[in-house]
Amino acid sequence: MSQEEGNRVAQLSLARLVVEKVIGQPFDLTNVKIGPLSTNYFSFIFRLSVVSSQGTENVFVKIPKEDLRSGSRTILPISCADRRMAEDEASSLRRLFDQWLSKDVGVSWVRLRGEVSDYNAIVTDAVDGDEALTVFRRLDLRRRFGYVKDRDRLRAAMARLGAALGRFHRVNSKETVFQVDQAIPKLERYCRGIESRAHSPVLAEISQAIGLFAGLELDAVEVPTLKGIDIRNVLMNDQDGLSLLDPGRMKPACREADLARFIMTYRILYWGSGLFFLGLRPDTKAEGAFLEAYYSNSAPPSPKLLSFFIIKEQLKHWRTALDSLRLLPWPVLVKRIAATTYVNPYYTRQLTEELGGLI
Repeated sequence: MSQEEGNRVAQLSLARLVVEKVIGQPFDLTNVKIGPLSTNYFSFIFRLSVVSSQGTENVFVKIPKEDLRSGSRTILPISCADRRMAEDEASSLRRLFDQWLSKDVGVSWVRLRGEVSDYNAIVTDAVDGDEALTVFRRLDLRRRFGYVKDRDRLRAAMARLGAALGRFHRVNSKETVFQVDQAIPKLERYCRGIESRAHSPVLAEISQAIGLFAGLELDAVEVPTLKGIDIRNVLMNDQDGLSLLDPGRMKPACREADLARFIMTYRILYWGSGLFFLGLRPDTKAEGAFLEAYYSNSAPPSPKLLSFFIIKEQLKHWRTALDSLRLLPWPVLVKRIAATTYVNPYYTRQLTEELGGLI
């Protein structure tokens, strides 16, 4: 049996279990529509619609996978790491259902409907909307041509996301001390991974900065951070309502970890589009609106700590960008040109700017 056939058989079997165990309808007596199976680096996903005498129910079915970037892309078998990912995400969704209090600003997480352990699947309500990444990109492009309404929609959406995250962090926060030494090994590892494939003077500057901050302790606020706080996990509907998907694993850490993670996914708004090589950077005032709304609903800002975490996230993104570029089915020369003319200069500029706020 081919990989594709195996996945199709598993999807059909899983769909039956979702209809019967989660939705509570007899599979053979209902009209079930199974959507196409899509995949990314870390999951398989499909939509399921069930029509019965009681009405129509739409859900999303997700099968978390540790890493699908290399090797076979199959639903089965399920590894221990796959199971941990599913358990962590389901746990996060349950907690967010109780503690994410932002319905009034139109920002919500999808509702967990159930789990199917046989296939390590998570079932959530299906949410209608377009990917915010695409919507925000369109709004930002129109802003550049003077469309004030689109500019304001983008800034308002970013502000609402910031306010919602700030509220969640505020009710789950405690004062702590951040020891820079804890993060230094990861920073050095990111730098080594980049240096082997890119030459940039900013990497030496970062190494010097790491030396300056060794042993430093900073007052901080610890919160439950969300691995999936990522603009690529946001949907936006016709009424500008925002729905967040895939929270990932919650982990106690400095709130700046979440802020930096989200900001960096906003800054790469144009990546993956035909506008990639123009080097466009999205509206900085929308980014500012996100932070301003966040801090108005949380503790006062800590600029130095935020800069530190943004640098950490920039290095991670840079290394990931080079890894992703290597995996693309492009000619070697084209990939080399993309790295030297856009990817490396882009992160060099970003890091140089952020280092100025840190040192």
